[in-house]
Amino acid sequence: MRTYNKDLKRARRWLASGRNSKVIRFLEPKVPLFLEDPQYYSILGRACLESGLLKDADTYLNRGLQADPDHLEVRLVLAVNHLKRKDPASAVRTWLEILEDEPANLYAKRGLKTLKKISDQAEQDKFLDRFDPRRFLPNLSSPWPARILVILTTVLLILMALYFRDPIMTKLTTGSGRTMRPGAERLLTDGVGLMAENGSDVLYPMDETEVSRTLRRALKYFQNYEDNRARHELNKIKYSNASEEIRQQVLGLLESLGPSTIESIETDYAYRDVISAPWLYEDCFVLWRGRTANVTYEEDAIRFDFLVGFEKGEILEGRVSVAVPFEAVMEPLPLELLARVKTNDGEMTLEAVTLHFLR
Repeated sequence: MRTYNKDLKRARRWLASGRNSKVIRFLEPKVPLFLEDPQYYSILGRACLESGLLKDADTYLNRGLQADPDHLEVRLVLAVNHLKRKDPASAVRTWLEILEDEPANLYAKRGLKTLKKISDQAEQDKFLDRFDPRRFLPNLSSPWPARILVILTTVLLILMALYFRDPIMTKLTTGSGRTMRPGAERLLTDGVGLMAENGSDVLYPMDETEVSRTLRRALKYFQNYEDNRARHELNKIKYSNASEEIRQQVLGLLESLGPSTIESIETDYAYRDVISAPWLYEDCFVLWRGRTANVTYEEDAIRFDFLVGFEKGEILEGRVSVAVPFEAVMEPLPLELLARVKTNDGEMTLEAVTLHFLR
């Protein structure tokens, strides 16, 4: 939205550069000059929002609505302020009202889609504490100068990365001033010749650049003790056309990766992703919710079918066989299952690590 008043133009530039306190000090004394100007209230309200002054933001934004109930920018900022005040119901209501008038509004759609993905209260509380308000608000300045700078910077970094590939890899994997985690040296590719071999009769074909990039990601995750992510990247190499020397290094590092617990698992993989390519997630840990069916007790394990996503009895994402290689009391309750992915002739099964029944 264009700004015609020179004071508001100045305030908008400051707001775009993150100088929120300066905007507030500049605009607050000017309330009598802009009593019926919704744009004034949207700028001042947004500055208060981004400064954490949520009650003040609410006051100014509601004044803006009184001046113009249909002002889009005021309504978008008000929706985000509701979210920051941990009132997602009011945010949803405001976004829905915006979509009634503007069905294609990107920011209202983004807000509703984001909240829809949140599955439980704990996840919602975490999101409300940490989300970035600007992600759901229009950009305040033209993106082109910034985009040009980003493009030029990216090109420069690519050229530098190609020239200093080995030193950059070492920095990425060890961190500044950090010693390498024991076992990381198995994936240092200094002196390694051919990284990928010809042939397409593999599950995950890659060229040399892709092999190198995947190794760097795996080593970064390994160095940061994000072993579940490291295992996923290493599986790509394991089932690729990477050279035999690289694959042997990968197999050795896979053996040194540690297990995950419910408290320590750093990433979780969705059922739809794992079932689409189980071999890529072989021995990775997943933390899924659902219900049990067809429970049987055998000499070596308890076995059941796990109905993924069916813990509320509403949506069934899929069914997968689970083996529990330890004694457990099975209860007819929704289950949170930490398990290791196993594959047998391309078919996925799970090996339970922890059973947490939801009461």
